[in-house]
Amino acid sequence: MTLERRINRHLDGLFAGAQDTLEHRELKEEIRSNLVARIDDYLAEGMSEEQAFQTAIQHIDGMEQFMIDYRHVKRVPYWTALWQSTLIYSLIAWIVTIPTRVMLGGAALNNLLLIISLIVGIAYVFYLVSNRENGSSDTEKTTRIRVLVLKQWQRRAWWLWTAVVLALWGTQAALRFGSNIWFNRPIQVNGPYQLAVLLMAFVLPLLSILIPLVVHRAYRIVSKYEVSDGV
Repeated sequence: MTLERRINRHLDGLFAGAQDTLEHRELKEEIRSNLVARIDDYLAEGMSEEQAFQTAIQHIDGMEQFMIDYRHVKRVPYWTALWQSTLIYSLIAWIVTIPTRVMLGGAALNNLLLIISLIVGIAYVFYLVSNRENGSSDTEKTTRIRVLVLKQWQRRAWWLWTAVVLALWGTQAALRFGSNIWFNRPIQVNGPYQLAVLLMAFVLPLLSILIPLVVHRAYRIVSKYEVSDGV
C-alpha cells in the first residue's frame, strides 16, 4: 500500500463518524497537509517510510481536539476583546446617526443606539472590574469555543443580515414607489429634505450590520487568544 493511500485510509478512519459537511472536509484537508508535511520532514531526517508515518501520526497535536471541534482560549482576554469590539461598533453607529436627529425616526434610532452603547459600556466596565477583583489567576483560565459552529453562525449571520436588509429595502421601495410603478407615473422628489428622508429610509437598515460584525469578530479573535495546552 502506497504512503498516500495509507494517509487517506487513516484520515477516513478518523472522520468515519463525522458528518459530510464543508467544514469537516476543510478540516480533513488541513490535517492531511499537516500530516504530509511532518512525514516529509521525518523522511528528510533519514527515517524509513514506516517510521515517518507512525511518528507523524503520534505527533499530530490536538487531533482529538480537532475532531470534537473545540478550541481553548484565554477566557478573560477573549471576552474582554469581544465586549470592547461590541462597544466600539455601537458607538460608531451612534455617532454616524447623530445627523439624522433632525428627523423624527432618526432621533428615535439615535437614542436607541445611545441606550445600547450605554448598556454595552456598563457591561464592559462591570466585566473588567469583576475580573480585576477576582485576581490575576482568572486571567489564566480558559474557556472552550466550538469554532466550526461559530464559523457556521458567522456565515448565517451575514446571510440573514443580507436577507433582512433586502427585505427592508423592498418594503420601503414598495411603500414609497409602488403606486408610481404600478400606474407608470414618474417618481418625483420634492426638495432636499424629502431626498434626505428617502436616503435615510434605505441607509438606516444597514446599521443592523452590528450583529454580523460582532459574530464575525467573535470568530476572528479565537486564534489570537487560543492556548495550545487546553488547560
